[in-house]
Amino acid sequence: MKKPIFERITEEAKKEAALLVKETKSEANRILKAGKDAISAQNESELTEAKAKSVERVRQYKERNEKGLDNYKEQVRQEIVVSIFDEVVNKLANLEGEELLKFVTNLIAKEKVKGDEVMHVSARNFKKFVTALSSKKDATNLDLLNKKDAKYNFTLSKEPTHVAEGFLLSTPQYDLIFDFKEIVINYQKKHEQRIYNELFKDE
Repeated sequence: MKKPIFERITEEAKKEAALLVKETKSEANRILKAGKDAISAQNESELTEAKAKSVERVRQYKERNEKGLDNYKEQVRQEIVVSIFDEVVNKLANLEGEELLKFVTNLIAKEKVKGDEVMHVSARNFKKFVTALSSKKDATNLDLLNKKDAKYNFTLSKEPTHVAEGFLLSTPQYDLIFDFKEIVINYQKKHEQRIYNELFKDE
């Protein structure tokens, strides 16, 4: 009894395939060897190129990271310096009593004043100033301030000034403005680089 047609076709295909494999095995080995040599040479070239690219990429990555780190460090340093001056402004705004008296006295001593100017402060700082400058807490008798110089006869007005933190000395002819924030800003402009260098000179 003959085998079904599909079985015979399958068997013949297997035989032809086996023969084809045998005949082409040596050729395949030759081609593979030649190809392997070519591929090895190509791979070596590509590997060298890839390594070079990798090294460059690593270098670029490190360079970017280092620059980024340097930029970040510089930003932090600048913020630290700025925060120092912000803290000074905050500290001056919170001066009271003897410390406030001393600071006001030093500021006035650096200016040419007649001594009879009227002082103005912000509404919220009026009580703080009159307490610091007058032993009797009397705005018309700033004895603690006026005793610093024989020509001083300052008084404190209840009329507020636009200066949030600081004071203003007023006469009909002129005004002298002592804005604590502006004083710090001007000092910062002159001395920021020196302070920066002193803070980070060992880094």
